[in-house]
Amino acid sequence: MTKADLQLIESELGITLPDSYKRAVVPFPISALVGNTDYELWDDAQALIKLNRGLRNGAHLRPAWLPHFFAIGDPRGDELIAIDLRDANAPAWWLDHGLLDSKASYQSHARFTDWLQEFNRDLRSDLEGDGYNPDGTPENLKADQNREMKRGYLGCLLFIVLAIFALATYRYFRHNL
Repeated sequence: MTKADLQLIESELGITLPDSYKRAVVPFPISALVGNTDYELWDDAQALIKLNRGLRNGAHLRPAWLPHFFAIGDPRGDELIAIDLRDANAPAWWLDHGLLDSKASYQSHARFTDWLQEFNRDLRSDLEGDGYNPDGTPENLKADQNREMKRGYLGCLLFIVLAIFALATYRYFRHNL
């Protein structure tokens, strides 16, 4: 994301983003995820504008959001991460199904910077643990993930072939002995 992207978000949504958020996303903290809309912290201005407009209009069977909440990501389509724009610390919220008044929704961190530190640490660890380079490019990450997925498919195919072979062998010996 660029400073121009942040200005676009602010002008399109009529908000002022906290400095801590602006510093966090320019440049994006995990270079392998630049441009992402898959994790808790998105790096796509147009997608963030669309998401927040929808939430403010009551999209996806949710009541309309209050204008002081800004969704920073929606990792699985049912768990939104938002910051409260009324406070300079930008408290981070985990919102179950994006519902502000749900008993399962809560303020997870009093300061966005604390949330961000945890996010960066955990996601970097997860990526590295899966054999991916968090400091690589998004294209390299996607290629590595595709390679891993193909290996998984080949493993499943091999298992199926071996299972069919074992079943055929069992049936052959059962009927011929």
